[in-house]
Amino acid sequence: MVHWSDTFWGEGNRGYEVLSTNVKNGGIAIEEFQRFLNENLQYESVYCKNLSRLQAQLLKVQHVGTFTPIWHSIRELLEKIALAHSTTVTHYQDLLREIHNYHDSYLKKVKTSIQKDPDIARTAELISQLNNALNTVNKAKEQYHTIGLDYERTKRSGSNLTNGSSTPIPQDNSTSSSIAQTALNTLTSSSRQIERLEKKFRQSHDEYKASIEKYNLLRNDFEKRFYDGKLIGFFILKVVFYLSFESKQISFDCDYT
Repeated sequence: MVHWSDTFWGEGNRGYEVLSTNVKNGGIAIEEFQRFLNENLQYESVYCKNLSRLQAQLLKVQHVGTFTPIWHSIRELLEKIALAHSTTVTHYQDLLREIHNYHDSYLKKVKTSIQKDPDIARTAELISQLNNALNTVNKAKEQYHTIGLDYERTKRSGSNLTNGSSTPIPQDNSTSSSIAQTALNTLTSSSRQIERLEKKFRQSHDEYKASIEKYNLLRNDFEKRFYDGKLIGFFILKVVFYLSFESKQISFDCDYT
């Protein structure tokens, strides 16, 4: 048995994006169809007016001589063509009225459903939280990697200082004492800086991990509500808000040890 939740994602795991785009473009598609019908109606109306002018000219023609049968044929043909285009104009006008009413009804139903349905409002709130959580994850990730690189760089620098200070350099007593004191101060300062960066690094590590956990919890809640299918009617509307999220959970990438 095929389950909808197993096949919804589609190629490239873009199911939410495709569905939300289709729903969001519903009103736009109606407006485009209205514009198309309006343009066709204008062209047909202009053509009908031109045919009416030609018919008026035919009424002034003296139907005598050998061209009389031709004039009769032309007049009958123009009458049939004018009638066909006049009928087309009428159909376009009726169709435009129906499309206009449908568009108004569509917008009202969407607005009413979003306002009255508490579950849609809850999902909209959940999407907003997801958006904020995703922004927090991105900021925490950037901060984590920035501090991690700085921490690694400082550790390597401190290690080089330690190795350099352990190499004996023959000097007199006063010079040796001064160099040793300078090296000790440098090592102490470097050690304190490493400790501060390590503390910041661990803090950024915890914040990054916590932000990912929060995002994944919110996402699981959203997917569960979607798969439950409690709002099959206007539930799709809430997917309009879903445009900027990855299709899979975010995993924690720890590049530093």
